Amino acid sequence: MPAKDSRRFRNMPQSGNGRRPGGTLVIWMAALFAAVVLTACVIVNPPPAPTPTPVPTPTPTRQTVIDVIRVAEGGDPPVIGQTVRVALTIDEDTYTDRSRWQWERSDDGLTGWRDVPGARLTDSSLYAPVAADEGKYLRASVGYVDSEDVGKTAVSPTVGPVVGAEIDTETVEFAFGNDPVVVSRAVRANLTLSDSDYSNLGRWRWDRSDNALRGWSDVTDYDAEDASVFTPSSLENGKFLRVSVVYQDGDGDYKRGLSQTIGPVISVETIADVVRFASGGDPPSVDTRITVELTLPNSEYTNLGTWKWERSNDGLGKWEDITDYDASNSARYTPASADEGKYLRASALYIDSDGERKRALSQTIGPVEE
Repeated sequence: MPAKDSRRFRNMPQSGNGRRPGGTLVIWMAALFAAVVLTACVIVNPPPAPTPTPVPTPTPTRQTVIDVIRVAEGGDPPVIGQTVRVALTIDEDTYTDRSRWQWERSDDGLTGWRDVPGARLTDSSLYAPVAADEGKYLRASVGYVDSEDVGKTAVSPTVGPVVGAEIDTETVEFAFGNDPVVVSRAVRANLTLSDSDYSNLGRWRWDRSDNALRGWSDVTDYDAEDASVFTPSSLENGKFLRVSVVYQDGDGDYKRGLSQTIGPVISVETIADVVRFASGGDPPSVDTRITVELTLPNSEYTNLGTWKWERSNDGLGKWEDITDYDASNSARYTPASADEGKYLRASALYIDSDGERKRALSQTIGPVEE
């Protein structure tokens, strides 16, 4: 029996016109349709654009300078409860846009500086160390724009470590002006220790309080040349005052002399026509004693206080308290060389016949002759 031709099984019969079977055509057309639909979807709904890599905004840097600040007071050493003050040494017309001072503390004075919130609201160049500062170091910084519009940060010298000081309430007394305390009338404090019992007397610090018990805030506008003298203004009216100063005692220990509390500060009427110069006032001259007196009859006043002498460059404003007049009789004053060319006046407190406290103010005399 002849073998079968297997080739007929490998080649499928084709239609009479030579085309492939219809199933293959359908598959091919479906693939084409899918490709068209996918292309249309890509065109209609393009893929999202890639998110751009963010470019960091450069942080403006400020040049740091360390040689334009000085410690004006309280830094040698800084003492708990006593003001430390810093100041820029550059001229005010060479910078603008000065920011508030920022105070910082550090354990070693080199690293780990942390902000402290103790700057005063009215004058941030001042800071009074607190108990948390003991043993720590302090510095202050301030930002400003120099004359070339360059932003700078000035950093103060480092002071410290902060020390504590025992408070002594027996070593400070008032020389005048505290009985009572009156607006526009100076108060003077002094240390009762003998010169051999203390050293390194610091700057006096004056404080005011609404109730004499708490909420003490330091006063900054007292006499720049002699901080032991303070003239209350209307801001102190009705408030209480105290003063303190740091010194080293005979054993080398730091002490803080703290005065008694005085006040409340009162305001009185000034009377200008009840005082005259009995001698030496026309004209005043160096080394010639001047005597002032109240012209009211004895029955019209009581409690005449200590006379207070003042001098002024022009006789109109910025009166400066004179503290070296006759301690045994304050109605007398002998002008010194420091008074030459300046103007003088005197005032005293008294109670009138109606029981009202008044301030007797003399006429202005001067200028003082040589």
